[in-house]
Amino acid sequence: MEPLDTCLAPHWEAANRELIAKMIGELAYEQVIVLTNDGDGQRLDLGESGAWRFQASSNLWRQPRVDPASLVPPAGASLEAADFLLALAPELGMSDAQVAEHLEDLFATLRADCRLREARRGLSADVAILLPEPQRQRLLDGHPKFLFNKGRRGWGLEALARFAPEHGNTFRLGWVAIDVNALACGGGPVDAAPLLDSALDEDEKTRLHRALAERVTDPGAYRLLPVHPWQWQQWLGPLHAADIAHRRLVYLGEFGDAYVPQQSLRTLTNVSRPSAYDIKLPLTIMNTSCYRGIPGRFLLAGPAASAWLKARARDDDEFARVHLEVLAEPAGAVLPHAQYSRLPQSPYRYRELFGVIWREALAPRLAANEQALLMAELMQVDEDGRPWLAAYLTAAGAHDTQTAQAWLTRMFEVTLVPLWHLMCRYGVSLIAHGQNLTLILRDGWPHRLALKDFQGDLRLADEDFPEAHDLPVELKDVTVRLPPDKLIHDLQTGHFVTTLRFIAPLAGICGVSEACFYRLCGDVLTAYRGRHPELAERFDRFELFAPRILRLTLNRAKFLHATDAAADRMLAEMELRVDNPLHFVRQPADAAGIAKTQEVSNV
Repeated sequence: MEPLDTCLAPHWEAANRELIAKMIGELAYEQVIVLTNDGDGQRLDLGESGAWRFQASSNLWRQPRVDPASLVPPAGASLEAADFLLALAPELGMSDAQVAEHLEDLFATLRADCRLREARRGLSADVAILLPEPQRQRLLDGHPKFLFNKGRRGWGLEALARFAPEHGNTFRLGWVAIDVNALACGGGPVDAAPLLDSALDEDEKTRLHRALAERVTDPGAYRLLPVHPWQWQQWLGPLHAADIAHRRLVYLGEFGDAYVPQQSLRTLTNVSRPSAYDIKLPLTIMNTSCYRGIPGRFLLAGPAASAWLKARARDDDEFARVHLEVLAEPAGAVLPHAQYSRLPQSPYRYRELFGVIWREALAPRLAANEQALLMAELMQVDEDGRPWLAAYLTAAGAHDTQTAQAWLTRMFEVTLVPLWHLMCRYGVSLIAHGQNLTLILRDGWPHRLALKDFQGDLRLADEDFPEAHDLPVELKDVTVRLPPDKLIHDLQTGHFVTTLRFIAPLAGICGVSEACFYRLCGDVLTAYRGRHPELAERFDRFELFAPRILRLTLNRAKFLHATDAAADRMLAEMELRVDNPLHFVRQPADAAGIAKTQEVSNV
């Protein structure tokens, strides 16, 4: 394990400082902790544990952006994030058991952060953006809101080295044969020839079929499915012992092309043949907010959902205007567990063990002068603090403020407008975060958006819109319905708070102030609204410009959630509100000034 540990000592202090700064900033944004002014800096009082002092600037969301280098712990305290969590625990209402559990995630995150720092050492932003897209993904910091965002609870050191994206290693998939009568399927055949051909070359496919013929008497009675090697060893093989005993499930071995994990861990990209289908597989590890299995109902509805969205991308003028790309999911399948599927109140991870979804890859849909990047890339900085956003602007020739504003304006047109249009015209919401939105540049400039990953990230309005009369029954039957004031939160929190909140300050480094960033955003949305007077009533219901919007408290909810025993995933706390920059940057200067200095209300 020496290669895993050599990066810890050189980066440990910096990684701890960064994590403590993030903890203070996000928990203050969530109003879980209260900061006070301390001369020209700020202070966090933690009772008997003493006071932390630091320098911080506030963004338009009232989130303090703490300078990690400025952190000064109380006398006698360490600069260890683990000790800081112990000091915070009384403020968060955490029991010793909850602290102990989350220390697992904290230490795993620090280990991964040290590895990332080593991987990015000496790599400038301008060089990083030229790397192939899978290599860029492995360099990203991960979820910006969750404090311990690389917990991967359940993976040991060997699994991390083999399957965590920051290590950059490839692996083959395991393959199983499943009795066709035991399998639930959505979309087309789950082992259709084009799907198998995209994961196995002719020699490997021959070897796989030979293994199948050697192990079963009637190969035609089975379907072939890939499985994640770790999931098979840790969960599927042990818990599906009865299926194996009754020959409903037969493990065939590892075959085929080399894959790497995307940031989401569960979605795998073929690096032997980048034009091949991506494959998404459940992983029963705890990461960020939940165990990373996949509910079977979403796997089965994914093909119908993506087909409907792909059709709208073709026939809706607004989507066509921005060249919206939808990555279809041609097939999905689930092997229900005979006993766990009959225990609806059991911990949810036992009901999300075994399945697959095939998804179109983006690579073959890119022209020679196009480049794809996750929106999460625009939150990234190099070791010298240069934003990747700045590098993308430079590569596009956007060397001055005016052209940088034009670049960002086009980014809003191709990303935000389709998301709001999907909601206002069709009553369909996509929780749009940095990992499921892919921005496609053409000659360096934002040109279009690719949407993917519809397992649980789609929601519907609580009434049927006539424009969405042909929504698939499979989708409607499994999708949560919400009133407009809650549905709009998917865009406000999912995209504005979780993505744009972290990009806007970096735009400031590129010459576009945070206020200007949101004004440009508002101008684009206002222009879209002006093109569609027929949707005026919908715009009022799905209001993006309200003075105050819901403020999610994700981290405390996670800290206090009984994850291992819970029958359902955690729900964020939604009792607080926050000033909406999209509203206040469009007010007269005096009103905006008042908004910036007024006391923040908790309701």
